[in-house]
This record gives sequence, C-alpha cells and structure tokens, in this order.
Amino acid sequence: MTFVGRSSMEVAVEVTVEDLTKDEPAKTALTAYFTFVALDAQGHSCPAPALELITEDDRRLFEAGRQRYLNYKQRKNLMKQEGLS
Repeated sequence: MTFVGRSSMEVAVEVTVEDLTKDEPAKTALTAYFTFVALDAQGHSCPAPALELITEDDRRLFEAGRQRYLNYKQRKNLMKQEGLS
C-alpha cells in the first residue's frame, strides 16, 4: 500500500519482465495504482486503518500517493462544476 485516506487506500502494482535467455536484470513492464474503499457490513464506506510509515521510502511513496489522491479530487470537483459528471 502506498497511501491511505479516510476510507480509501491505494495499492501500487509493478509488473516486471525478463528474458530468460539473457543474463540481464528484469525490467519494469508497467506500474499501476489501484484504489480500494473500506466498507462496513452494510456496504457503506468506513474508516480505513492507518498506514504505518517506517522508512523514508514509505514516506516518499505516501506523499506521491497523497498527491495523486488530491489531483483526482480536484479533477472530479472541476468536472462536477462544469456539469460533466
């Protein structure tokens, strides 16, 4: 997990590929970010557990995820104001 908001959480997935016929390190084929929402027994959003940030890398990933979250919210609000959603 890279970011946790009030009820949402972002999970990063990195897919690597390698040519087994060559002595080369694996290469990143793609990176994707998935957002999940914590739900209670009735299917309503509920608070997600906090993400424990231990390393500097954890903090860097969290901040990048927070920026993606804020950018998404901003785009969503702009679309709503323009009547596009």
